[in-house]
Amino acid sequence: MKKRDKSFLTLLFFKSVLMGTVNKLPGISGGLVALITGFYIEMINSLKKLDFNVIKLLFSLNFKKINKDYNGTFLLIIFLGIVVSYFTTSQILDIFFQSYELHVWSVFFGMILASNLILILNNKKWDFQSMIMIGIGLLTGLLMSISEPISENRNLFFIFFCGLISVCGMIIPGLSGSFLLIILGNFKLLLVDSVNSLYNSILIIFGIRSDIYHDFELIKIVLVFTLGSISGLVLLSSILSYLITNFEKTINQLIIGFVFGSLFIVWPWNYSINNFDFSLQNLFLLLWILLGFFIVLIFNRYAKTN
Repeated sequence: MKKRDKSFLTLLFFKSVLMGTVNKLPGISGGLVALITGFYIEMINSLKKLDFNVIKLLFSLNFKKINKDYNGTFLLIIFLGIVVSYFTTSQILDIFFQSYELHVWSVFFGMILASNLILILNNKKWDFQSMIMIGIGLLTGLLMSISEPISENRNLFFIFFCGLISVCGMIIPGLSGSFLLIILGNFKLLLVDSVNSLYNSILIIFGIRSDIYHDFELIKIVLVFTLGSISGLVLLSSILSYLITNFEKTINQLIIGFVFGSLFIVWPWNYSINNFDFSLQNLFLLLWILLGFFIVLIFNRYAKTN
């Protein structure tokens, strides 16, 4: 455990807020933000130390030992930053989804396209083995695209599974956890609706608002999703960090193929009653796709520069 001053912890908190915010945007990985801002390695090494003994220490309120053995303060600040980001970002996304849903999906589509282009440009090895890996990913994505679309699923076991999967974006730079939630059909349910319901409940409990309602089912969903995410960090961090350390190129090649194969799932006009044509409105939406595309490219350029 390293000794930290208040300025370090404050800066780490804001970095964590940024990481959590970005992780909710398809096409950008929260892990990439951690890498750029300089706390990724320590975060991964700290997460790898976590085991179920932490739960015993929590129940015994032995916070001093948690901080000493597991870098507890460091991880707590990161967790708080992510929680704050989820509440703030979900409120903003909810406003946009209500009034500009097609625009939002257009920006997301552009972001996902750009993130895959970056992986392609970074893939320096184009031999037979790499093409096989890309082909496997492509086939998997295509099979998901042509199968029955995955609709919103509120089954609590599935919600827990979504939590496990979504943390991959925190651990593997370049893999978007929110994109995986779109594929699983639960992006809006888990990252917007359920978080906003919990936010409303907090406002009601503290007497800040009385003109809003809270959905107890959604509160249960966000708690199960959080439990799945924490379990994923504990159970998968060692495995995923080993894979990304030893098989980074192979993983990136699988992602390249998978994203291309599953692009139809995130095609913006899937979320509209109107089909795509060359009307003025749809041509205008193409500009929003370009906006999302360039956001990721600019973000990546900044990452390389720093």
